[in-house]
Amino acid sequence: MKDFEEICCGAVKQPKFIKNVTIGLILGLIPIINFFAFGYLVGMGKQSMENGNLKLPDWPWGRDNFKNILIENFSLGAIAFFEFILIPCLLCFALFGLAGLETFGICIGLFISAPAFAYATVSDSLKIPWNAFAILTDLAKVYKWVIAHYKKLIIPSALFLCFQIVLSFAIPYTLMGAPIFLGLLFMVSYVKQISRLGEC
Repeated sequence: MKDFEEICCGAVKQPKFIKNVTIGLILGLIPIINFFAFGYLVGMGKQSMENGNLKLPDWPWGRDNFKNILIENFSLGAIAFFEFILIPCLLCFALFGLAGLETFGICIGLFISAPAFAYATVSDSLKIPWNAFAILTDLAKVYKWVIAHYKKLIIPSALFLCFQIVLSFAIPYTLMGAPIFLGLLFMVSYVKQISRLGEC
C-alpha cells in the first residue's frame, strides 16, 4: 500500500489539478458557497465508486444537466459538512468545553471528522433525501470503519489537523473552508486507497 505522502504526490500530478483545486479553494473561501467545494469532494468519491479510480473530476459547468448537478453538488456538500465535520466538532467543543478546553475540543473534532468525511464520500453513506434515520445509520457505519482503521489514519489525521492549525493563524476563521477543502481532498485520496485494498 502507498503511504500518505505518495498518495498526495499522485493527486498533485493529476491532469488539471491546479485548475480544479483552485476553483475549489476560491469557493471554499466563501461561507455557504463553500458547500459546493465539499460537494465536489463528494462527487470525487462517488466517481471513484463507479469506476474504481480516484481522479479529480472536472467542475460541471457547461454540461446539459448543469442545474441538476449544481443542486445535487450543493446539497451533498452541505449534508457531508454538517454530518461529518460540524456535528463532531460541536460535540467535542461541548464535551471539552465543560473543562474549559473549547479549542482542544474543536481540534479533536477536526482530527476525527477528516477520515470520517473521507470515508463517507468513497462509500455509499451520503444520499438525498437526508433524514434523521440516515444520520444515525451513516454515523454508525462510518465511525465503525474509522475505528477499525485508526492505526492507518492517525498520521494523515494529525497532518490534516496541523495544516488547519497553522493556517488558522494566517486567515480568519470564517475563511477556513478553503484549507479544509484542500486537506480533505488528500484525505479522500488516502482513504480511497485503503478501501480499494478491500480493507473496508
